Amino acid sequence: MAVVWFIVGGCVLAALLVLFVILTVLRFNQLSMARSLCDEAKRQLIGEIRARHALVPAYIGTLQQIAGQDLSRLELALASAERAPFDHRGAAAENALTDAVDDAALIPAALTERSLTSDSARPQRAAVNEEIDTTIQLLHGQLQVLTERILAGARFYNTNVERYHRQRARLVSRLFGGVFKPRAPFTEAIDDDGGPGTAGPASARMTR
Repeated sequence: MAVVWFIVGGCVLAALLVLFVILTVLRFNQLSMARSLCDEAKRQLIGEIRARHALVPAYIGTLQQIAGQDLSRLELALASAERAPFDHRGAAAENALTDAVDDAALIPAALTERSLTSDSARPQRAAVNEEIDTTIQLLHGQLQVLTERILAGARFYNTNVERYHRQRARLVSRLFGGVFKPRAPFTEAIDDDGGPGTAGPASARMTR
């Protein structure tokens, strides 16, 4: 009788061991897939960010043809965004670049009256300024499209990061803590007052 119970106990133990192995393999595969989704979303987001960075110099160059004022804020915002790491600092830098790009788009309208100071040169200057204004509007429109893609890409990436981190927090997943490293969310840091570091609606900014 004792032998029978020993055999039954051994079978149960073996079954539990097999079940644990299966669950462990499944969890490993789920974590691997979740990590891959995060990395692919990050790759796509970085591609959109770099595309915007590459277009901003042309935008600055066109603005400089009519703007007599300093564009250092926009240039500094671009340099900061290009150097920022891919984390909350990068998200904050991209938000600052968005603000600088949108503010610079207001320059042509502000300079319209001041640019036409000479009656004799007015028709010629008006034609030149109109052409430059059109170019600026086109470039700004392209930058806005890229900005919307960046925002959408950031939301997609952050959603995948949250799912990945939830899976990492599960009991069996802790066995692979050294293999599946956490991923930094691409969101602007929240200050102690519960708001983002810079002003702006949450739907249009990279914030939590």
